[in-house]
Amino acid sequence: MDIAEHQNPGGYREVWNLAYPAILTMVSQTVMWTVDSAMVGHAGKVELAAVGLGGILVWTVYSFFLGLTNSINTFVSQNFGAKKLDRCAEYLWQGLYIALAAGVMILALRFLNGWIIDLLRPSEEVRGRCIAYANIRMLSGPFTMMHFAYANFFRGIGNTKTPMKVVVFANLLNIIGDYFLIFGKGPFPAMGVVGAAWATAFANFLSAYIFAVVASSGKYRRVYGTLEHWRPHLSEIKSLLRIGIPIAVHFFLDMGSFLVFSAYIGRMGTEPLAVNQIVIQILALSFMPCQGFSIAATTLMGQYIGARRSDLAKKSAYTALKLGATYSGIVAIICITFPGPLVRIFNTDPVVVSLGKQTMLWAALFIIFDAIQMVSSGALRGAGDTKVPMKITIGGAWFLFIPLAYIFGTVLSGGIVWAWAGGAIYALFLGAAMSWRLMRDRWRDIRIE
Repeated sequence: MDIAEHQNPGGYREVWNLAYPAILTMVSQTVMWTVDSAMVGHAGKVELAAVGLGGILVWTVYSFFLGLTNSINTFVSQNFGAKKLDRCAEYLWQGLYIALAAGVMILALRFLNGWIIDLLRPSEEVRGRCIAYANIRMLSGPFTMMHFAYANFFRGIGNTKTPMKVVVFANLLNIIGDYFLIFGKGPFPAMGVVGAAWATAFANFLSAYIFAVVASSGKYRRVYGTLEHWRPHLSEIKSLLRIGIPIAVHFFLDMGSFLVFSAYIGRMGTEPLAVNQIVIQILALSFMPCQGFSIAATTLMGQYIGARRSDLAKKSAYTALKLGATYSGIVAIICITFPGPLVRIFNTDPVVVSLGKQTMLWAALFIIFDAIQMVSSGALRGAGDTKVPMKITIGGAWFLFIPLAYIFGTVLSGGIVWAWAGGAIYALFLGAAMSWRLMRDRWRDIRIE
């Protein structure tokens, strides 16, 4: 859609039209993860703990490379706003080359999983299942990276519906695969944690394949030339990496802090680790939809900057920020009001339920502040402002979150409940710092090409 066609550029309707397909995409992802955890959780609390720790390990590795592909949205959206449509396809292809190289590196990193898990020192019963889960999940690394490269291209041109349809289909397939492979339905043996990993790996492969078919056909081939601009261009790859590496470091160190935090919680015992996984799954109820508002902010920020309308870029960012904060506030109220029923969805062990209910208050506070930082940093990415957000995240994650979690959890003997209080303070810091960076307007002076 031509951005000049909007009756109220940067307003609620425009942001919502871009955000809601992305939200549905993220919600379907959340549902998939939730069902995944719920199914595994009913197989046992050890299995739930293993999938939780293994999943965080996988996404910590993925997060760095996903950060690299996020820069595709920045370049595609700004070129789309400037009406340079052939350049959009060029950046898609250069991003795909980066994604494939990243996928190969992920395959190589699989061989370090056992060593990393041993450093985290989970219980022996969790260890073996955790390593098996992570090893299988990372087999689909190249396809996962391609998936996100294509998704960022479509979002950059203002098409958030295609990623929604692809992801919803793949997630439904994953849930079906979970049912048959975890519990051994039909001709399949009961595979538990391993079955959950294989179901997700196959879904990632299928989504990448569908994206490739869609992007190479129809109007995308005619209008953008998606089959014509495949030649590698080192200068464009360097530009993507220049903007993408700070995003990658930002994502990686943020996820890495949660990996260290989860390992720290894991040393408290299997029950606290299971609670930690449950809280993270519930946080996803806010995180994933707010990621949709963040995607809308990135896209509109980039498109309006490309069209040389920085006033509308800022307006759209603020609109997305208000929508994200409102939604996260509603989720936080639900978490405070119904902590017990939410925890019991995943596990009914009395100790797990008791600890989970106490931890939910801090999780609710985390949700609100995390939404603010997420949408603000998304808007900054659309402008190509990625270095300062990276520095903010490094400072918050490693000099605030981890030390506070240890002080509250161990020094003050607060356990997992007070350790999550450190997480809430960390989220407050990020939300304040990222929104302040957005309001200062330094992003107006950035040129990505």
